[in-house]
Amino acid sequence: MKSKGLYLGVLISLMLLVLFSLGGGIWGAKSTIGHWTGDLFRGICHQNPLRSFHLDGVQMAVNSRCFGVFIGLLCGWLAIPAFIRMGIKKNPFLWYLLFAVVAQIIDFSGNLIQLWENSNESRVLLGWFLGFTATASVFDLFTNNN
Repeated sequence: MKSKGLYLGVLISLMLLVLFSLGGGIWGAKSTIGHWTGDLFRGICHQNPLRSFHLDGVQMAVNSRCFGVFIGLLCGWLAIPAFIRMGIKKNPFLWYLLFAVVAQIIDFSGNLIQLWENSNESRVLLGWFLGFTATASVFDLFTNNN
């Protein structure tokens, strides 16, 4: 693997992103809103309590879809060394990434026009798929074959 330092730096950053997105509850706060973790994500996530998971009764710092994306980014990043060891030559994840984006649009649109009502579980799953394919689609940048 080339750029091991960059890989490890991004890995640590993604781990912190997931940790901080868990919200104020894990830091002993009674509420995430107004806590530094809630403030950290306020500009990128709407933090709707109805669309967020709660840990010990305290809302997480991000909604379920954002949390799914963050977990997916981390999982995809952790999978990069395995993809390199498997010797995948052509990156198939770009097509999966396109599919994940289209799935997000369909899920949002279907909910918006009330064809169905998505749940926090479906949001986190689709978010995970988007995050995973986003990071997996760059794995070939870390191979020594470039």
